[in-house]
Amino acid sequence: MTPTQRRLDALFAQRDALAPWTGKFHRDDLSALLAQQLGSPAALDDWLARGDTRGRAFPRTPLLHVVSGNTPHAAFQSVFRGLLVGAHNRVKLPSDGLPEFEAWVAQLPDELARLVEIRRELPDAWLADSAAAVIFGNAATVETFRRLLPPGTPRIEHGPKLSLAVMFEPDEMAARLVAADILAHEQRGCLSVQAVYVDGGEATARTFGQKLADALRHARLHTPRPEPLTLSDAGAIANARELARFREANGDAVKLWESAGDTAWTVVFDSHPTLSPGPLNGFVTVHPLPADLPAALGPEAAFLSTAAIHPFDDAFADRLESLAIPRVCPLGHAQQPPLFWHHDGRPPLADLVTWRDRA
Repeated sequence: MTPTQRRLDALFAQRDALAPWTGKFHRDDLSALLAQQLGSPAALDDWLARGDTRGRAFPRTPLLHVVSGNTPHAAFQSVFRGLLVGAHNRVKLPSDGLPEFEAWVAQLPDELARLVEIRRELPDAWLADSAAAVIFGNAATVETFRRLLPPGTPRIEHGPKLSLAVMFEPDEMAARLVAADILAHEQRGCLSVQAVYVDGGEATARTFGQKLADALRHARLHTPRPEPLTLSDAGAIANARELARFREANGDAVKLWESAGDTAWTVVFDSHPTLSPGPLNGFVTVHPLPADLPAALGPEAAFLSTAAIHPFDDAFADRLESLAIPRVCPLGHAQQPPLFWHHDGRPPLADLVTWRDRA
C-alpha cells in the first residue's frame, strides 16, 4: 500500500467527525479529487508518464495555515487538503483558539497527528521555512503576512469577501432558508449572506422584506447569539438603523424592520441595488434584482464569494453568470461549502504541490 493510499484510508476513517465541516465524502471521492487535480491518484507516489517525460507531484511542505476565528470550516478543510497531499501542516490558530478544530486534532491517529502542529502564537521558525502559506483573514491579516513571509514564499490568500442570496421564487420557505444563512456564524464568514436580491420588482422585494423579518424573528428564538455584542458592534447596528430611518423619513424607497428593544435582527428594504457590506450580526438588506448586472451592484460585486439561490436551478444560476461569482449554491447551504469546492475560484489541491520531471 502506498503512502497516499494509507492517508486516504486514515482520512476516510475520520469522515463522521469531519462531516459537519466538510460534508459527507467517500474514499473514492478523495481518490477522484487527486485524479482531477494531479492527473492520477498515484501522482504523489510514482513517476508517471506525461507526454515525452515523466512527472511526479511533491507536497509543498511544511505548509503554514493561518486561520481565523470566524468559522471552523476553513481550518478543517484547509488542513484536510494539506493532509491529503501529504504535507506537514502547521496551523496558526486565532488567539482565542478554535475548540472544535483543536478537539479534532487531539484525537487524530498517529499517522495523521504527526503531520499536524497547532499554535496560538506564531513561532518565528514557521515563517522562515514554510514552503507555502494558506492565509485566511481580513485585509490587515493578509497584508501582515505578505510582510512577514520571506520573499518568494507562495501564498494562497483568502481575504475578505461577502455573499448574497437571490430569490427567484420569494416564498415563505425562501425566507426561512435565507434566515438560516444569515444567522449562521453571526455573518462573520465570507460565505455569510449580507444582502438579498428579489426577482419580480420593487413591490415583490418589499413584500419579501416583511417575510424575512418574520422569519428572522422566529429563527432568533432557536439561534440566539453565542455571546453579547461589543459596544462597537451594537453601535454599528444602531447607526445603520438610524440611517435607514432617516432615509425613509426623507422619502427614499426604504423600509426598516427591526427587533424590539435589542439588535437581534434587522431587515432593511432598499430599492437601490448597490451592494454594500453591512454591520453583520443579523443585519441584512433586501433589494429588487436589477437587470443590469453587475454594474448595478457597484464595486463590491468584485468581492463576492457565494450566491445562494432559490430555487436552485441551472437556468436561474445562469442569470447570474455576468457576476462571475466563484460559487452558486442552493439557499440554506451558503455556510456549508463542500470539501471539493474551489474556494475563491482556486484549485483545492493543485496549489499545494510542486512538480518534478524526469526524462
